[in-house]
Amino acid sequence: MAGYVKFIKYKLAFTMAEVLITIGIIGLVAAMTFPTVINNARNRQLEAQFKKAYSMLYQAVILMSNENPQLWQNYCGDGQYDSDYRFITDFSKQFKVLKLYDKNTGFLTTVGYKQTNFYRSENGKLNFNSDSHNNGAFVTTNGMIVFSSGCWWEHSLDFVVDTNGLKGPNKFGFDVFYFQISKNDQLLPSNMNETFTNYHSYNDYCCAFDGNIGKCIIRDNGAACSRFAIMDRFPGDETKSYWKNLPNP
Repeated sequence: MAGYVKFIKYKLAFTMAEVLITIGIIGLVAAMTFPTVINNARNRQLEAQFKKAYSMLYQAVILMSNENPQLWQNYCGDGQYDSDYRFITDFSKQFKVLKLYDKNTGFLTTVGYKQTNFYRSENGKLNFNSDSHNNGAFVTTNGMIVFSSGCWWEHSLDFVVDTNGLKGPNKFGFDVFYFQISKNDQLLPSNMNETFTNYHSYNDYCCAFDGNIGKCIIRDNGAACSRFAIMDRFPGDETKSYWKNLPNP
């Protein structure tokens, strides 16, 4: 037929090489961003667990001091060291408790952990001072575990909380935090000083994720992390959020 032109239709498609390159790019982007996503999600969970634990502890100290004023004097006065586990036993009554350990808990394996000690704040699995958890413990129904540290610094009754119990990382500054009950029955973050606003621990970096602990005793690195966690300020740079900048444990 005169003037007839035949049109041939072609289907556009990616070549195998183009598909593989695209998949490779997607995989590379995912590899770069996925750890950050996981880290952010973990930190949000740790923050939520800390805030819940802190609220429970705060209320418990208030209730306990209402029933038994002058807590420090009752458990630590006259040279006492809370060696009979009275504090952890009485403190447990303010919570819904699954199990009470009214005995020496210097080894965490006594309470069900796989390791004997909590870990310090810096990278790796370096043992924290066992004196932080050797005076008994109790496990709450939500999985939180509280340990008595006994009487320290001649002005406070100390204890440690693991906000998620056996789950891990069982590391100070992440899921493990140190607190003190002062002579006036205040719940304070541990900072080696009775005053919340004092900068002693801030300057000494008893919460150093890079290991730069200043004057702090090495085996106590992480003792002051509760203070930074409450204020949401990163140790060494108060312009940064504590919870948004937690490194990998």
